[in-house]
Amino acid sequence: MVVVIASRLDPRARELVAHWSSAKAALLSAEDLCSAGWTFSLSDPAAGTAVVAGRRVRVAEIRGVVTRRPAVLAEELDRIEAEDREYVAAEINAFLVAWLTALPCRVFNRPTPRSLTGPGWTRLHWAAAAARAGVPWGAAADGHDVIVCGTTCVGARSSAESDRALALARAAAVDLLGVRIAEGNIRAATTQPSLDDEAVRSLVLARLLGP
Repeated sequence: MVVVIASRLDPRARELVAHWSSAKAALLSAEDLCSAGWTFSLSDPAAGTAVVAGRRVRVAEIRGVVTRRPAVLAEELDRIEAEDREYVAAEINAFLVAWLTALPCRVFNRPTPRSLTGPGWTRLHWAAAAARAGVPWGAAADGHDVIVCGTTCVGARSSAESDRALALARAAAVDLLGVRIAEGNIRAATTQPSLDDEAVRSLVLARLLGP
């Protein structure tokens, strides 16, 4: 099973799940996180259970996870009393950080306290990371998108572009990264790149299921 963590109202996430039906992909939503059936032990996370698409599953069945949201929002928790939603959302996000960090399978991207999809950096943070990695960074402008998945780039127009995108991904300690490149400089970066392209989807799935 491949798990996509996203809002049930996200059409691109639902489309991704449908596209990955051969890998038994399923959507893990805020509603699942409010459902009974979760068990988690930090000493043996693979022995736990989770609720995915309304169904209780063994964590050992999960072969890969891709997270398509930086956080679970209080507004989504309509099963929770209104006055408790902010608190419950904070607890859910803290739990997800612990759970996703401990999972024995591949996770794109491992969470941090700032974001469920990786470092949660601002543009200034990305620019500083690029400088430390020796990657040229420019002001926001038009350009083309390059997506890093593991050690592979999709959309790079030269080996230099590929090297720079990979260097920034390493600096951020992420396996999945999207960058905007113009005139050889990286202009922007995101840990939630578009997965609409067939080649990117196939690459991500293969990486999730691979050794």
